[in-house]
Amino acid sequence: MEEIYKKVPCRENQLNELFNLFGDYDEPLPCALFVSGSMATGKSLCVNSVLRHLGYKHVVINCIECYAPKIIYESILCGFADDEEQTKCDTMQELVNGLNRIGSKQSRYQPIVITFDKAERLRAMDHSIMSAFLRLRELCNLNICTVFITHLVYENFYFKMGVREPITLYFNNYNKEELFKIIFLYQKSFIHQLLTNYDVDADIQIELEKPELFANYLNAFLSVFYRPCRDLIELQHMARVNFLKYCEPIIKNEIKATDLAKLWRHISPILKTSLELLYLRISTSTPSVPSPDKENNHCEHRIYNFENTLKEELTSTKTFAQSFELPYYAKFLLIAAYLASYNPPKEDKRLFMKNHGKQRKRLQQVKAKAKITEKLNTQLGPKVFTLDRLLAIFYAILEEKIGLTSNLLAQIATLVELKLIAGSKEIDLDTAKYKCIVSYDFISAVAQTVGFNVRKYLYDFM
Repeated sequence: MEEIYKKVPCRENQLNELFNLFGDYDEPLPCALFVSGSMATGKSLCVNSVLRHLGYKHVVINCIECYAPKIIYESILCGFADDEEQTKCDTMQELVNGLNRIGSKQSRYQPIVITFDKAERLRAMDHSIMSAFLRLRELCNLNICTVFITHLVYENFYFKMGVREPITLYFNNYNKEELFKIIFLYQKSFIHQLLTNYDVDADIQIELEKPELFANYLNAFLSVFYRPCRDLIELQHMARVNFLKYCEPIIKNEIKATDLAKLWRHISPILKTSLELLYLRISTSTPSVPSPDKENNHCEHRIYNFENTLKEELTSTKTFAQSFELPYYAKFLLIAAYLASYNPPKEDKRLFMKNHGKQRKRLQQVKAKAKITEKLNTQLGPKVFTLDRLLAIFYAILEEKIGLTSNLLAQIATLVELKLIAGSKEIDLDTAKYKCIVSYDFISAVAQTVGFNVRKYLYDFM
């Protein structure tokens, strides 16, 4: 047990709960277990570590890789089969028969566990699939348990039929002390990255390798980043990025490693500025650039220039647009707003309806089509559109059918708040009017993230 506690720190309560639920080797397993919690809270690591420690026969199904029911069924059978022969399995009934055949070759009470990682992907499949896995114990004559690991709560899983309720286990976010303890375990990798980027004297290297220096840095780092971000993976990434900048004045002998006040005054504005790059994962290093000085033939290595990186990367429209974190439907609402602003209203039927009828080409239309660049709609600026036209275009370009909910209308207000659409934040179906104020390059980059071709639906490019 102590080995697992060291391998999975700050999760003693959850590990004990999992050990109690799985029980001993000859005890019946729970029918189904639902493990939920935010991203990077140790859900998969805890479940897999407990199963390996107990020595139970188990298989882990990644629902992103196994995107179809047939792939899931075959992966389960291949994971439990002793031989390496490929097993074909197309239906749930064939899976049950295959599991029973495997169970007939082993002892009756031998525990078997099927773990579904990223289980939220199962919602996109038929509802009967997850319902069957929740009741797999009833269908198989085995001591079997299904474990679902997801970042969503169980209430987000909708079933049209009654299902067996699983046992739920929640992984809460790490607190500040736990985050400090976990990141502190990676001190050697932080120092190794620092030494590979800088040439450090032996005396300074001894100062940098002291645990007190890294502990002081983590306290300063978490005092800025803990409130806006609780994601362990993102915090580790940002901690690595800013640790190089924190140690720069120490390496250059500008500030002593023991002078905590000067180090805090040095790193505080940098940490606050780096909050703008949270979750963007923009590169924070520039390649080696030759010095323009003719008298010096050596190259000036700019290992870390935070200000230049922020200026160069964020000024790129495409980079900024693709890193813009918007919900899926909000991106389509923004695309619909752009199309409504740059397309004539009389052409909506022709652009967005499949059966719009035939249209004769008249001489006047041919001449209008040959208009010069200065008169293109995309060059003349956005036009005002109404809310009902925005929603009509949104439903026309969206492949799936969803209802008009308050959450969907609230995303329009969010786009107004983000200054992507100009208009009133209050949603009024009768009087609300809007205007899209993003550029073509920006909307093209956003549309690329959802696989939508904006050019196909613009009147200027017909």
